[in-house]
Amino acid sequence: MKTLIIDDEPGIRLALGYFMRGRGYDVHEASTGVAGLALAKAELPDMVFLDSKLPDMEGDALLETLTSPEVGAIVVILTGYVELDKAVKAMKSGAEYYFSKPLDLEHIEVVLERCEEKLKLRNEIGRFRKFSEIDDDAVAIIGESPPIIKIQRLISLLAQNPATPVLILGESGCGKEMVAKAIHARSGCKGPMVEINCATLSEHLLESELFGHEKGAFTDAKKAKPGLLELADGGTVFLDEIAEMPLSIQAKLLKVLDSKTFRRVGGISDLKTSTRFMAATNKDLSRLVGEGVFRDDLFYRINVLPIHVPPLRSRGNDIILLADYFTRKLGADMGKAATKISPETMSILQRYQWPGNVRELKNVIERMLILASLKEIPPEYLPTEIRQGAAVQVNIPLSAGLIPLWRMEEDYIARVIEATGHNHSRAAAILGISRSTLLAKLKKMKEGVLK
Repeated sequence: MKTLIIDDEPGIRLALGYFMRGRGYDVHEASTGVAGLALAKAELPDMVFLDSKLPDMEGDALLETLTSPEVGAIVVILTGYVELDKAVKAMKSGAEYYFSKPLDLEHIEVVLERCEEKLKLRNEIGRFRKFSEIDDDAVAIIGESPPIIKIQRLISLLAQNPATPVLILGESGCGKEMVAKAIHARSGCKGPMVEINCATLSEHLLESELFGHEKGAFTDAKKAKPGLLELADGGTVFLDEIAEMPLSIQAKLLKVLDSKTFRRVGGISDLKTSTRFMAATNKDLSRLVGEGVFRDDLFYRINVLPIHVPPLRSRGNDIILLADYFTRKLGADMGKAATKISPETMSILQRYQWPGNVRELKNVIERMLILASLKEIPPEYLPTEIRQGAAVQVNIPLSAGLIPLWRMEEDYIARVIEATGHNHSRAAAILGISRSTLLAKLKKMKEGVLK
C-alpha cells in the first residue's frame, strides 16, 4: 500500500513510518494540513493516518477531500484527546478508524491487515470493470499509474455534472479525445457527441459549422443548415485544438456558455441549447492569454476542473497494460486473438520514450500484428527506431546505493534521538526497546562498533 502520515509530532511519523516501511509500504510524511493535502493529491495514497489537531488546521477539515473520489483514501484519525462526539462525527465523515495516542502498534497492525484486504477487493473490482466491461477502446482509459487513476476519478465526477465545461490538456496523441468520449459515454447524455477541429477550418467555415446558417446568409448558402450546437443538443460538442479558434468566434462561444443561447449565421432570433462543451489543446492557454491570442474570460470559463493527460513516457507500467490491451483488441479484429507480445518485445516497448504517445503505441502494435506470423511477437517485428531508442540504458553496478543494515539502524536511532530532543526514555519507547538497551547501542555507535 501507499500510505501518508499527516502529523506534526516527529516521533509519531518516525515510529509509524518505520513500522510500515518494514511491511514494504511506500510511506510519505507531512507535518501540516496544507502539506498533507498537497501530498495526498499528488501521490494518491491508499491509506492516510491523520492527526486530529494540526498546526494550521483541524485534521477533520481534510476528511472530505481525502475520502472523496479525487483521492479515495482510507483514513485513520489519530488523536491525543479522545472525545466520543468527535469520534462519531469523524466516522460519519468517512474515517475508517479512530485511535488515541500513544499508539499501540499491535492494534495498528490489525487495522493495516483489514485495510489491505479492503484495498485488494477494491482493486480487483476496479481491474475487472476496467479491463473486462469496456469493449470500446474509444472510451477505455487504461492504466494504473497515479495520474491515470486521478483522471478516472475526475471522469466520474464530471460525468455526474453534465453542465460543467471541460478542458483537457496534454501532448498530441496522449489520449485527450478518449478522455472526452469517456466523460460523454458515462454522463448518460440523450444527445450525441460531435467533434470539430478548430485548426482545420477557416474562420468563416468554423462559424458556420458550429452555429449553422440561414438561407442566403452568404453566397453559397442555398438553404438553411443547422450547426453542431443544434445537432448535439442534449449531448456534447468537443472542440479539438481550441487554441486555434479565432478571437471573434471565442467571443460568440463565451456567450453560448453564459446564456445557453446562440444565433445562426444570418439569423435574427436566438436558439436555446443544452449542449455540453468539452475542449482540448496541446498548448499553454494561460500563455496564449498573456499574448492576447486567447480570451481570458473564455479561458476562466472553461478552466473549471481541467484534466491534464500525462505523456505515455511518464506512465510507467501503463505501457505494458496498454500494449496488452491493444494487442487483444486489434488482434481480435484481425483474426489473431491468440497472438501475444513476447517478454523481450514488451521490455523494449517499456523502455522507449514514445514521443507520439498512445497513438504511436497503438500504431506500432497494429503494424506488428499485420506482420506477425507467430503466436508470440519477437523484437524483430518492432520498427528499427524503437529498438534503437530503447537500447540506450544506464548501467548501474549492483552494489551502488546499497546501505548496510547496521548503518540503517544507526541512522534511524540518530533520527529518533534528534526528534525527541535527546530524551532517551521517550526515544526508547518509540524504538520499542528498553532504555538500557538504547544506551548500550548509543555507546557502540560512539565507538563505531555497532556493526
